[in-house]
Amino acid sequence: MTTLDIEARLDNLLATAQEETKDIDLFAPLPEREECPICMIPLPIKEEETIFMTCCGKHICSGCIYKSVNRDRENGVPRHKIKCAFCCQPTPKNNLKENKKLMKRKNPDAFMQMAVKYESGEGVFQSDTKALEMRINAAERGLAQAFSIIALNYMEGDTVEQNTSKAFEFSEVAAKKGSSLAHEQLASFHLKNCDMNTGIKHLKVAACAGEKELDSLMRLYKKEFVSKEDLTQTLRAYQESNDLTKSKDRDDARAFYARKSREGKITYI
Repeated sequence: MTTLDIEARLDNLLATAQEETKDIDLFAPLPEREECPICMIPLPIKEEETIFMTCCGKHICSGCIYKSVNRDRENGVPRHKIKCAFCCQPTPKNNLKENKKLMKRKNPDAFMQMAVKYESGEGVFQSDTKALEMRINAAERGLAQAFSIIALNYMEGDTVEQNTSKAFEFSEVAAKKGSSLAHEQLASFHLKNCDMNTGIKHLKVAACAGEKELDSLMRLYKKEFVSKEDLTQTLRAYQESNDLTKSKDRDDARAFYARKSREGKITYI
């Protein structure tokens, strides 16, 4: 696709999404987090504690993967035959091939995975333009995160011409679709422009969803931009949101990864 084709597609994407979200309250509480399909507990706040499985197209929490892999190992299953914790199929040897199959089935997360591969040149030729095309595909299929990252493209002038206005508009759409990252982007924009009230409202939405925006709110509280009552309510909502994602298996997986990290060993499980 040419630059003009991409710009036209982005303009159409933005117009369509703005029409779809025009009646959504920008500051409404974010939707409940997607659940792990195995333990049925909301997925962890930290993205690195969730793994996207290209065999079945599911996001699975690190706790369930850790538990499943340990069970296979205890049963003497060879590493190359360890199965997916959800679909029970052997984990793919070629993630790129399986990811392309998911793309044909219009899985938006598969397009986001491919975007990362194009950015890094992992298994494909490196292309920022193709990475953006993949994120456009994901956004066209409704993925809020894709809109947030496209907003960053416009903010930084990456692959597209820098355009703060479009970055803001894409962030607003993403926020209405449920992206906490978008609320962080909008908070930064408003605070830099001295619109403290609006910026704080965005920080509170993100924090109440479990995102770590507490440091920013604490600084604003010390400067008396945030009341003690508002801060207390937000802290309580933040803690409740994080508590919903906790489990013993996830704690065990976290401890395992931390130990391997200290030993300088990078491992799947």
